[in-house]
Amino acid sequence: MVDPVRRWTEGELSLEAHDGPGELRLVWRGRSADREPGKFLVPALTASVEESGRRGVRLCLDFSALEYMNSSTFTPVVKAIDLARRRGVAIALEYSQAKKWQALSFSALRTFETADGRVAVLGR
Repeated sequence: MVDPVRRWTEGELSLEAHDGPGELRLVWRGRSADREPGKFLVPALTASVEESGRRGVRLCLDFSALEYMNSSTFTPVVKAIDLARRRGVAIALEYSQAKKWQALSFSALRTFETADGRVAVLGR
């Protein structure tokens, strides 16, 4: 496994940025149960969108290893999608179809997908 480019940790949640072929992959681990996760997530997600834009690569938010995410966590994720769209950065959200809560939660985010694939929500 490639060493993380950057790691953000707050409570039980950590985000690890990994360089990959044509992408910056942000792997979510642990649990996101904070009542105001935006204080932690918005700076990390903004930095990741900006780095992806500078490098000209897709940003992949990989939630497949995440154990739990409360509804408050979706707001910063949606803000990251919007920021990526405005900056012309392709963004993909990957989740585990084997985890029922992820399949239910992330299927709702398909409304943000674009026909050109710049925004994609992918169950694996």
